[in-house]
Amino acid sequence: MFARVALRSSSSRAPSLQSCRQFRRHLTQQASPLQETNAVREIHKLMAEVRGAHPQKLKLSMPTRLAPRRSWMKEMQSQHHNEPTTQSTSSELPPSMLEPKRMQDSYVELYLPFTEDPELLEKYIATSGLIRLGKVLEDLDSLAGGISYRHALGGRPIEGGSAPIYIVTASVDRLDLLAPLTADANYRLSGHVIYVGASSMEVFVSIEQLTEPTRPNKICLTGRFTMAARNAHTLKSQRIAPLILETDAERALFAMGESHKNRKRTEAASSLEKVPPSKEEAFLLHSQYIRGLHAGMFATDELHGPAMKLEPAEHPDGPTLVPVRKTSLSTTMHMHPQQRNVHQKIFGGFLMRSAYELAWMASASFVNRHVQFLSLDALSFHAPVPIGAMLQLSSQIAYTSEPAQHPQGHTIASVTVLAEVVDLETGERKKSNTFHFSFDLGQTDRQLLPQTYKEAMEFIEGKRRVEIGAEMRRLYQGEQE
Repeated sequence: MFARVALRSSSSRAPSLQSCRQFRRHLTQQASPLQETNAVREIHKLMAEVRGAHPQKLKLSMPTRLAPRRSWMKEMQSQHHNEPTTQSTSSELPPSMLEPKRMQDSYVELYLPFTEDPELLEKYIATSGLIRLGKVLEDLDSLAGGISYRHALGGRPIEGGSAPIYIVTASVDRLDLLAPLTADANYRLSGHVIYVGASSMEVFVSIEQLTEPTRPNKICLTGRFTMAARNAHTLKSQRIAPLILETDAERALFAMGESHKNRKRTEAASSLEKVPPSKEEAFLLHSQYIRGLHAGMFATDELHGPAMKLEPAEHPDGPTLVPVRKTSLSTTMHMHPQQRNVHQKIFGGFLMRSAYELAWMASASFVNRHVQFLSLDALSFHAPVPIGAMLQLSSQIAYTSEPAQHPQGHTIASVTVLAEVVDLETGERKKSNTFHFSFDLGQTDRQLLPQTYKEAMEFIEGKRRVEIGAEMRRLYQGEQE
């Protein structure tokens, strides 16, 4: 999939073109936390330049998902009579929609004015008195969808529209919470497309706490969505409009998006599914095995051979060891039409919220108290979830850090959630989504113990994700002090 861009001349180039070259030099390198943090910092700076150069026209006061084009009753009647589910009359986009577009054309911002709107706050308040992050994740997915449709169609899909295109969330590469969202503040959710391939887009989103006009807004969350365009008739990739790069800031943003896309390929090639753990990681796994052995977690007898204990055990010289399988938590839901999106599938933001809430409960159950969300480290969409299906969400803690690795002696957990669609008629199961979250568990003497090779590999993958997020937060907090 090739990058698609239309270049326009600019009078001043030196600073941003140098940034472009620096980022392109890292195309084949795996991202370090410092590189990731610098990239996010630079993206915020450059996006502010893009917004400042072009006045924005679209400001929405309340996040709303893209609504279905017709009622579920009409949809059922259409399916019963074998009528087409789309009103598109052409299998191709009109030429006008394939004309190059500017980055700022896709800019969207949504507001959460909690101090000014008590009814809005009531919908978002959590039992802790903070803001429900599951609902915010839902809003961010809706925001990314709205941004993508503004680039591809110039606005939201409308009933009777002729464009045969739909956009799906292909992946979420990182969502990092840099500061807690509180009820006594107002927030702006915003973003726009920063990179366009043949049929895909990278969308950068952020949440800012609004402050006085004389002070800069506080960045509370940043994230990257990869969105993919599909043809509604052929269900194959749909070509979309390229980007016009008019300024150095836009060229630098595009280069970062291209670098990020290539880096994802490199990281996939170096995953534990293809490359064995490093020497240091293998040493860590061996030390975990010795720790469990001393705690009696790998008991043996002459008649039956090795056997694993599945109950937590207190290590004679250390923490309480908890087997991975004891951290499992699952739920099953019937998918109703009220949660559908414009394409008559389950809204991706609903899946994100449901997975987050299950992961939070798995983490809270591990330490028997409230835990703090840190990041959505990765999210992959494998298949859509149809209306009427059963959705099974299964969560499990994959990794816990050592308290000595945290300044306050806290333990960080990596939690994986697998979403599977179960067909009611056939019982067939199909993987829909895979989520990876990080949570701060606070101070605890409980530590995870992998007991199988698969659990050991997931332990290392979780460790890698947690360490990147922890270093990014450390760098951000160091900047703000």
